[in-house]
Amino acid sequence: MGAAYYIVLEKPIAGLDTIMDGLSLSWHMETLDAVARQLGVPPLSGFFSMEPAELAEFTDGAGEAALPPLRQFPAKEGLATVKALLARPESQPARHDLRECERILSAAAEHGIGWHFQVDV
Repeated sequence: MGAAYYIVLEKPIAGLDTIMDGLSLSWHMETLDAVARQLGVPPLSGFFSMEPAELAEFTDGAGEAALPPLRQFPAKEGLATVKALLARPESQPARHDLRECERILSAAAEHGIGWHFQVDV
């Protein structure tokens, strides 16, 4: 099946379903990041963060102390990247996941809630 990106909100929003597939984001992240850089917006992979304890499970012996802390990002920043990518034909293969990101991040921006990407493997 492969890895899939998904959005984790700083806190839940009542009535908002944050479930998304995320596989196409994973499969096309390199292209999406390249397009984002061309457009002058932050690349999507830059919004990835995890709790150090969780991340330590995926690293080869790196202690939690050496790992960066969990970081939350302003939803407006992620939304700007997603909207810029949706306007580009190179993003077509990941369009469904980008639309899901747009839906979730729009709600997060309205509520002033931070977010980050995590990867499900």
